[in-house]
Amino acid sequence: MALMEVNKRMAMASDRELLELTDSLHTADGSEWALMSCGGWKQRRNVEAQQLDIYCENPKHKEIWSVRVRAEHLNGQMAEDTECAYSIKSYKLPIAVEEALEDMCSGEKSIVYAPWYCAYGVHGNELVKPYENVKFEIYLGEKQ
Repeated sequence: MALMEVNKRMAMASDRELLELTDSLHTADGSEWALMSCGGWKQRRNVEAQQLDIYCENPKHKEIWSVRVRAEHLNGQMAEDTECAYSIKSYKLPIAVEEALEDMCSGEKSIVYAPWYCAYGVHGNELVKPYENVKFEIYLGEKQ
């Protein structure tokens, strides 16, 4: 129970940190951010990208798409840069990336600020520390 309470407090602190960050980005450059159901913040599409939606084929479960994911520490340092043919909803990418891919169009780039619990979690990986919030730049290529 104590560990669950600690994780809950850490998650709330991460949520506050990312809310403040996205608010400051909105103030600085006018970008708008939307809260994702997983807890991450995704940059809203510009008008041109929204207009492409009528022609857009969104990735579907088990389809294979070319995906590039760049993960950065919040201080701006590069953590990881991966490009691969990816089977949608195979959950080999962080949850925030999976959710962002759901409504992206081919050729679209998306920026997501993800709290640790929908990024690399309590264990992290060799490049991202446990409990670390990260920024993802996601590029959806072509359907394979």
